[in-house]
Amino acid sequence: MPNPNKLTMKEKHPELFMPQTDIDRRHQHERIVPMERTGRYTAIQAALNILGYNCYHSSVFFSNIRDCDMWNEAMDAKYLGQGPRFTRADWDQLLGSYSAVSADPPAVAFAEDLVAAYPEAKVILVEREIESWYRSFDTNIIAAQWSPLISFVSELDPWFLRPVRRCHRRWATGWMASNDRVEMQEKARRAYRDHYALVRRVTPKDRLLEYKFGDGWGPLCGFLAKPVPDVPFPRVNDSEALQELLTIIIKRGLYNAFKRVLKFALPLALLLLGIWLYYRSS
Repeated sequence: MPNPNKLTMKEKHPELFMPQTDIDRRHQHERIVPMERTGRYTAIQAALNILGYNCYHSSVFFSNIRDCDMWNEAMDAKYLGQGPRFTRADWDQLLGSYSAVSADPPAVAFAEDLVAAYPEAKVILVEREIESWYRSFDTNIIAAQWSPLISFVSELDPWFLRPVRRCHRRWATGWMASNDRVEMQEKARRAYRDHYALVRRVTPKDRLLEYKFGDGWGPLCGFLAKPVPDVPFPRVNDSEALQELLTIIIKRGLYNAFKRVLKFALPLALLLLGIWLYYRSS
C-alpha cells in the first residue's frame, strides 16, 4: 500500500482525471454496498479510503456531473419546499455505490437527514479550533463561492463547471442562507457551531466518534472494528488540498471553454479565410 502522504495529484484527486460517466443515478442506481460510515473531508476521508470505504465527497461531481441534479432536488425540497424531502430510497439512488459520505458541501447540509436515513451507520466528528477553521473556510470555500474568475469560467463551460457552481450556490443560499460573500462570512461561525451541535444531538452516543487529529489509527480503527493499517495516518493540510483542487478545476474549466470557443471559431476563421482568398485572387 502506498504511503498516503506521498501521493501524486492524480492519486489524490482521481475523480478530476476520469472521463465523465454520465450516470443518471435517479434511474440507474440503488444501494449496492451498505452505508456504514459518515465522516469529514480530507485526512479522515483519506483514512476511510485506506480502510476500504468508498467515500463520497463533493469532488465526485467532477466524474459524474449529473449528480448535481439530484443534490439540487434535495436542496430545493429541504430549503424551498419544492417536492418531497429525500427518503432513504432517494439517498440510496444518489449514494448507492458509496459506503461513506464526507461532510463537505453539499452533503453537510443533510447531516440529520443522513443520520436518520441510515440508523446503522457510524458518524465520525472532527472539530477544529473555530478560528483556524474559519480562516481556511473563508480563504477557500467562501472565496471560491463568490470568485468572479470562477463565475466567468463557469459561464464559458456549461457542461462541467457551471452545474457544479450552481449546485454549490444552492448550498450557500440554502444551508447558510447567504446571498453574497459578506453575508456568508458573517454567518460562517454560527453555521459551524450549529452543525456540530446538531450532529451531537441527533447521533446516538454509541454511533459517534469525536476524533482528534494526532490520535492516529487507534481510536478510528477501534471504532470501526478494523485492523490498524501498516501505513502512516494521512496528513492533509485543508487549505493546501482545497487550493490544489480549485486550481485543477479552474484549469479544466478553462480547457473546456477553450475547446468550446475553438469549435465555433475555427470554422468561422476558415470561412473568412476562404472569402479573403477568393476576393484576393479575383
